[in-house]
Amino acid sequence: MTIKSLSTNAQEEFLGGSHSKTYLNFVDYYGDMDYADKWISAAFGGEETKFSVAGNLDFGKFDVEGRAGEKIMCTSYAHNDYAYLIHHIHLYTHNILYKPASIRFGTPLLNVWMYVVGLLEKAAHNCNTSSDNADQIANWDKAVALYTGSEAREDGNGNTEGTGFFPYTMTQVECYKFGTCKKGDLSPTNMRIFEIFNNGKENLSSGSCTLVENNARVIKELMTVPLVQGVMRSMYALDNQDDSQETTQGMATAFAGAVLPLVNECSEGSAYTIHSDIMPGKATSGSYEVIKAAFERNYKCLGINCEDIGGLVNLQGDGYLKGAEACNDIKPVTSGSSSGGSGSVYKPPPSYSSTSSDESTPVSTPTSSYGSSSQSYATGSDGSDNTTLYIILAVCFGVLSFVFGFLIACICVKAKRSEKEIESIDKAVASTMSVTDEEKKDGDEGFVVPEEEII
Repeated sequence: MTIKSLSTNAQEEFLGGSHSKTYLNFVDYYGDMDYADKWISAAFGGEETKFSVAGNLDFGKFDVEGRAGEKIMCTSYAHNDYAYLIHHIHLYTHNILYKPASIRFGTPLLNVWMYVVGLLEKAAHNCNTSSDNADQIANWDKAVALYTGSEAREDGNGNTEGTGFFPYTMTQVECYKFGTCKKGDLSPTNMRIFEIFNNGKENLSSGSCTLVENNARVIKELMTVPLVQGVMRSMYALDNQDDSQETTQGMATAFAGAVLPLVNECSEGSAYTIHSDIMPGKATSGSYEVIKAAFERNYKCLGINCEDIGGLVNLQGDGYLKGAEACNDIKPVTSGSSSGGSGSVYKPPPSYSSTSSDESTPVSTPTSSYGSSSQSYATGSDGSDNTTLYIILAVCFGVLSFVFGFLIACICVKAKRSEKEIESIDKAVASTMSVTDEEKKDGDEGFVVPEEEII
């Protein structure tokens, strides 16, 4: 397997009987089955991508710095071997060695990211409730390996950005830059992903296929987090920090290329807005605020929230950069007294069992609970969320029952009181009428004319 084959073989791997909904979404957006290979090849050649539907870029508007990246040393050898990139991310041209931008980020983001999600969705789609799922467990294991990569490590100077290129390490980098974890701590996104990797494998072993589908879906949503963060981080530098470097533009282009098909599925207008502001030749005049707002409008659809994304933190790590705050007033995880607060961004991946679990009990994936201003992501898998809901409903029912009973009692008391008052009035009236009649009777029978008045 080569990195290039992750794109060129994707049609055979993920279409037909091995369905991957996300791969189909990417194909629908770009219009090409091998869109990732065409994207990277165009970046190498400084050419237009010429996709048949959307997402086209003209890498001819970048110098080699925008396509390759920052100059780091001189060399006399020109190298542009696509398959060589992941272990030696360099592009040699005109006797200069470059640290790649578009190519460096585009290679793992467009090839590896999609292949990991595709393998998970393939395993879920082909899961069988009544037979052995050994093949699907093998695909699940392969997805975990590709997600982590073989170089999820630092370069010896506390820097993972020069050595780790696969999704796991990229997620670690964006985590502390967006204040969702302290530098040196495990990203909460990575933590949740590995929890669900393990849950999903157990569910495959027990044939709990509906739960596996949910596992795959939630992992894809979590893997979307660093894609959004990468676009926003590079766009903030271009717009708010007057960074016009082509390396930054190339990074923005690569992250956008991986997330735009997902945004387009939610809103074609939002995808068009982001693409228009970030494409080569236009990114320096693009608006960070516009792109941030376009993403935030689609958080719920993407399956992520404000707490997942966070905001860009300052150099001290104790607050957000101006205008880059997290939505919903989410506060950053500050450096504080973290043991790794000033150390490496690298943290070893959580454990993952490489052998099939003997457990037959299905493990449900934590699912997110979102509203119009959602902030929380449920991480438990023991049904505690349902228990909490039932308790709340029981309390509400009890309160309503009490209020209803109180109202009924008030009505009954009032009715009784009214009845007594009416009875009292009736008696009073009857009594009055009785006296009047008696007086009238006395008047009729007892009236005598005085003799002196008789003529």
